[in-house]
Order: sequence, then C-alpha cells, then structure tokens
Amino acid sequence: MNRRSFILFTLVAIFFITQSIEAETGFFQLSNEPLIRIGLSTNSSYVSIATTDTQLISTSPDEANKFLATNKITVSARSYRPPEIEIYNFEIQNLESADQAASLAKDIRETSGEKTSFELDAKTNTWKIRIGEAKNSIEEADEFKGVLEEKGVADVTIVTDKLVKPSDEAVKLSNQIAVNPGSNVRSLGAGRERVVDSNPNKVAPTASVSSTNDVNVNANLREVIVSGTSADAKFSSLKPVAFGSFNERATPVKLNGKSYRGKIEVFVNSKGTLTVVNVVPLEEYLLGVVPSELSLPQLEAQKAQAVAARTYAIANVNGYATQGFDMLPTIRSQVYKGVSAETGMGTQAVMQTKGIVATYKGKPINALYTSTCGGRTENSENIFEFNEPYLRGVECSLEGHRHFEPFLIKTSRLPAKIALSSLPAGATCDRRPCGRRYR
Repeated sequence: MNRRSFILFTLVAIFFITQSIEAETGFFQLSNEPLIRIGLSTNSSYVSIATTDTQLISTSPDEANKFLATNKITVSARSYRPPEIEIYNFEIQNLESADQAASLAKDIRETSGEKTSFELDAKTNTWKIRIGEAKNSIEEADEFKGVLEEKGVADVTIVTDKLVKPSDEAVKLSNQIAVNPGSNVRSLGAGRERVVDSNPNKVAPTASVSSTNDVNVNANLREVIVSGTSADAKFSSLKPVAFGSFNERATPVKLNGKSYRGKIEVFVNSKGTLTVVNVVPLEEYLLGVVPSELSLPQLEAQKAQAVAARTYAIANVNGYATQGFDMLPTIRSQVYKGVSAETGMGTQAVMQTKGIVATYKGKPINALYTSTCGGRTENSENIFEFNEPYLRGVECSLEGHRHFEPFLIKTSRLPAKIALSSLPAGATCDRRPCGRRYR
C-alpha cells in the first residue's frame, strides 16, 4: 500500500468507528500524562549511557537521586556479592574440661541473666564459654563487657568475627522471585506497579536476616554494576537503576550512541543479562512514533496517526508486564526510533492533539492500525482472540469499489452490435495468416 492509501485507511477506519457505533464512541482528553515503558533490549551484556549535559543523574525505587559527576557510564551485571561485616562475640576461654566449662556457664547464666553456651575450641584443644548475643559495633561490645564485669563476670574476651551477611534487599528480592516465578524480572521492584502475582493469595516464604549464614537468599541473584570516571559513578544495586540528563526535558540521554527522551532504566532479567527500558512521558514517546509509523507529509494525516498511536499506547500499558515494560519499539507494538525519528510536522501533530484518545463506552479503544491492508480489513475476531464491535472490516485501499464510484461513466445508450466476418481461406494479413476479425 502506498502512503496515500495508508492514510486513507487510517481516516476511513476512524470515520467508520465514529459513524457505525456513534452513540458509544468518542474522544476524551487525558487528565494527566502517564509514563510509557519501552523495552529497547532484553538481552544486553553491557550498555553505554551518556549525555551532552553536564552530568548524568541516577534513580532507583525508594532512593534519593544520585548526581554522578560524569556524563558517561557503562552498566553491566555480575553475581551478587553479599557484604562482609564484623560482629563482636563474648567468650571466656582456655578452660581445661567440659565439666569446668559447664559449671562456670551455669554460674554466669544465673549471675548475669544472659544466655550461655560452651564448646571445644579446636585450635587450642581447650573449652570456651560464649555469653549473650553478638554486637554489631565495638562501642556496643565494650559497653556490654562493662555490664558483665559489674555483675561479677570477669576474664571476658571480645572476639571479632567476620560474617558474610546478605542485605535486606537480597532477602526481599529472593522473596519477590519466589512469589513471581513466571516473571522475567530479577531486580527488586523493577517494572510498573512491581510485578503482580497471578495468585494474589500466595504468601511469600519468610526470611530474616541474622548473624548466621542460614538466611533465605536465592543463590542466583545478580546485581547491576555501574562504572564511571567519578567515585559517585561506581556502585552496584539489586534494584533497577534509571539514568537521565541533569536537565532531562531539554537534553536527551544516549543509549549506545542513540538519543532518547526521558530516562534509560537498566535491570537484571531471568537470563542473567540486562533489560534496558526507555521510561518516557507519553507525549514525548509519540514524537518518536508518529514519523516512524507515517512519513506522509500532511499535517491532518499525522494528527490522525498521533491520536491512533496515543490511544494504542494507553490501551496497551503493561502489555509485557512479566518482562518489566509496556511495549516494544517494533511493529509488534508501535515503531519507535527515539529522537532521531522526530520531525517538525510530527511534533506539531502530537502537540495539536495532546492528550486526545479515542474511546468506546468511555474506555480507550485498542487502536489497531496497519501499513498494508490488502484492500479490506477484517473483523477483529477473525484474526485475534477478541471481538471488538468497533473493529469491523472496511474497504481501505484506493482499489476499493467505493473509491472509484465518483469516476464511473454512466449512459442509457445501448451498446453497438458487434458481428464476426470471415476472410477467404488462405488469406494473409501483413504476411501472417489472418484470423477472425471484428467489423
């Protein structure tokens, strides 16, 4: 289908919708501008993100913005490395026998009111008593030792132990994965509205952080690694990280050299690689869609396309929820090429139709459209698994019968009588045998 017939189809489709079920269709103005999540990549090993602005800013759920003091970073993924922390325990050491240790442990328990235990120290082959709970700082440890001494418990040694302790975020992410096994998201809180479980009554397994190594943490956790030239641009996260320019509205952000409005969000997926999402306000998203879907240089045509594209975007929010985004930048959703596709006329079309969507019974329609219709569209139920009364087949190409009706020539005259004549046998016409001729 050529460009002219494409827009003819678009306009005919909208006209058909509003005329055939006029009482229940219409348009309304969005009261606020939602963010649209476009899945630019679902299998990246690493990405480069940059800006021509003074610096990049990063954001993560429930965290303050970070000013990165650099205008270029790279992002990759690696296996989660739980932090190593120091804890402080309290012991009475070098006891000669189990009986001595047991007797002293009982006395200390009765004197101090603290829990006690005893065990053989394999390094010295002597017995030791452990008193109370471990402390997280040396200040707390010194204070507790003083309390024990006041109660008459002497010869207490503060022992520093190093412990690998998964973070609270690692535990929460492990629970998120357990509750949503069908999700491809492997970062804490990535996606829109968090990932919703198909069974709302399922309860996440409990997990608590303690001073031991028996914390319930998924062994395959991976984290986002951010690397840049400044100290502020070197960090890791189990959450998604979104990057934008310092002046986001005026300066696009670049993903591997290609410019996009809004932010570029990166998180880990179930393959252990990175999913990259452009999080962009709806109207700015349309600036990269309208010229990509329709190059016809006619303002009214592009305005019709803007309404159709805006309506489609609203109706298909969360279309790829299990992957953490709304739609793809391809013909599987709508073609979206970012800033490079923007044109003056496309921008004008989006601005002049700002917020307008087509509706049926007060809800945005599923505004399907096509670049090639083959002369006639189909009813929705003949192609898809849904039946929409506003998606009915219509003639949509220049070759359609209705298009040529104004050009038909009509007459009341009878057609001329046509008869056949015969030539003598063996006759030739221009050195070739003659066939039958009309007269």
